[in-house]
Amino acid sequence: MDPLNSPNPQMVVEVNYKLRNRWINLKRHREREIHQLLGGLTYLIFVIPNPHLIRALLEFWDLVRMVFKFVDFYLAPTIEEISGFIDLPYHECEMMVPYKPSSREFLKSLGMNSNPTLPSLDLGWVHFNFLYSRFGREDSYHSSRDEFECSVEEWETYCLNAFAIALLGSLVFPKIRGRINTSLGYVVRDLA
Repeated sequence: MDPLNSPNPQMVVEVNYKLRNRWINLKRHREREIHQLLGGLTYLIFVIPNPHLIRALLEFWDLVRMVFKFVDFYLAPTIEEISGFIDLPYHECEMMVPYKPSSREFLKSLGMNSNPTLPSLDLGWVHFNFLYSRFGREDSYHSSRDEFECSVEEWETYCLNAFAIALLGSLVFPKIRGRINTSLGYVVRDLA
């Protein structure tokens, strides 16, 4: 089943092969930088989801309280506990509250020019395939050169951010049919 067309957008049933291939290519040259940016989240690429377990857990999920509700108790993992599970350092700091960036702000954060053919940006999302076609292949910069306002050297840094946005949008905060929330651009910027 294609994860971009999963019938349940909150359940990742398979890691997108493009994301996995991009990680393998980036890992050759930029593994340390990616690990500094995302910590253990990159290991999610190699997790094989168990849809039966996920479906069983969803039976206990309380959408109103945003916790797992069992017969006589609630379970809500804290950010500190989750950071321990995924090997990210936990620092008590102000909460990041992402907001929906304008299409221009989102594209500029990736070194790109404005793109009037992407109305989805005004709705707060970008498709995974858009990010992959501009940042996922080694020839992406040259094949889409007129869309960038940065040099190829700067583009390589933007590739890390685009990968982080794609990973978070595909595996941590999935939306329906490959849509990635543009607010994740601010989350990635604050992680850097």
